[in-house]
Amino acid sequence: MNNLIRSLLFVPGSKPERFEKALNAGADLVCIDLEDAVLPSDKHTAREAASSAVRQFGRKLCVRVNPLSSPLGVDDLVSLAKVQPQFVMLAKCDSVEHIDNACEQLENTETRIIALIETIEGLAQAANIAARSDRVAALMFGGADMSAELRCDFSYEPLLHTRSQLVLAAAKAGVDLIDVPFVDIKDDAGLLAETQKIKALGFTAKAAIHPCQINTIHRAFCPTDAQIEKARAIQNAVNGQDDAGVVVVNGQMVDRPIILAAKRTLQLASAADNEHVNEE
Repeated sequence: MNNLIRSLLFVPGSKPERFEKALNAGADLVCIDLEDAVLPSDKHTAREAASSAVRQFGRKLCVRVNPLSSPLGVDDLVSLAKVQPQFVMLAKCDSVEHIDNACEQLENTETRIIALIETIEGLAQAANIAARSDRVAALMFGGADMSAELRCDFSYEPLLHTRSQLVLAAAKAGVDLIDVPFVDIKDDAGLLAETQKIKALGFTAKAAIHPCQINTIHRAFCPTDAQIEKARAIQNAVNGQDDAGVVVVNGQMVDRPIILAAKRTLQLASAADNEHVNEE
């Protein structure tokens, strides 16, 4: 993604009165949900509310559409292509055909795709899905549905192998990777610990289901002083160039992957600094 995304906050499409509050919660991206959070009887009005929100608040929104295997999902995309949100999230994306279908509906728009991987088939195809089109900006891990399919607990350790597979798929394609929300909104310590774990594993963002989770997610993604100092030394040594070749920094060999990692560390630090300034 062009803009740094650490947090994605879901808001039900059937609750338009919550849209503005969600947008003011400090999340890097707000996602209006037309799928799981919306009753079947409310699908049409939720779609209209999402389109209106994009018109009212600008394009910098994500909308999760219903699965493209259903007529609802196709209708969602047809409607959203007219207003062009920044992102659409494809629920239960389990094949490259879903990416192809979405790209066809979104032709002549600048809308990008977040592919939600929440089925065994989607996991098996994750690398192909991530690399299918330049329109794909990120993968997201749908842990609740995936754990049900895998017959495992919906907790960190049983899903570690699955998460690791998605890290490989996203990294190989050069796209972002968003983790499933932490569902206990009262367990701030648990959220912080899990977010630190998924960051260390290679995820670039974590989703949230309540505004109270945003600050904790951002805190988990904030680099340490030592990490920032090291990243600055690397950037100074290469004069900000991503393709500076191999250089030696503090006695260590540094090449392009490490340079790019240092760049992201400084982006995360800058985002944290900006939030601190805004709070003062």
